Amino acid sequence: FAAERLTVGQLHKYHKSYEMHSVTLVGKVEEMHAFPPLPVALKRCRTLYGIAEFVLIDDTGSLPVESLGSCFSEAMNLPHDGDRIEVTVMIRVYVPEGQTIQVIKAITQEIVVLK
Repeated sequence: FAAERLTVGQLHKYHKSYEMHSVTLVGKVEEMHAFPPLPVALKRCRTLYGIAEFVLIDDTGSLPVESLGSCFSEAMNLPHDGDRIEVTVMIRVYVPEGQTIQVIKAITQEIVVLK
């Protein structure tokens, strides 16, 4: 299925209606922080690869994005700062414990680096 294409600004404006939905955004990667492979104790998976956090920036705003990682080492092929990407994310909207301001979290489902 095709996820709805949005700008970061549209997502910020209408975030409530996108809770738990997939959307596709295009923008530039900044502040990429990739974590080393993480050993885990799952039946089918001993190591999680490609765990990362970055900020996606377009002309309308910025959005923190999180990659939860994968059992496949190819997941380490993450974009770099300055790369233009098309990313499909699951949107989570919540208020962090002890805070009063809602946070939008975008969790990657697919990343495509654009040339």
